[in-house]
Amino acid sequence: MISDKHYRKTIDMLTANSDELIVRYPRLKGLQAEIDRILSNTHGTKNRQEVLDIMFKTTRNELHSQLQHLNKLLESHCMN
Repeated sequence: MISDKHYRKTIDMLTANSDELIVRYPRLKGLQAEIDRILSNTHGTKNRQEVLDIMFKTTRNELHSQLQHLNKLLESHCMN
């Protein structure tokens, strides 16, 4: 079983990495605020992981859809 100390150390490291990304890419600030808002209403580690998984899958699916659309546009442009 993972100790509370190890868990806290991991959380601190991940938080620092997240903060560094926000500094390097300020446009992610809104996304981080949305994630924080959603997770603040989610209790339990398992539930939070499930919420994050849903968010990532949704974003991945949206990106995939946009890439498919762009590929169709590119194919259409190359045919002309």
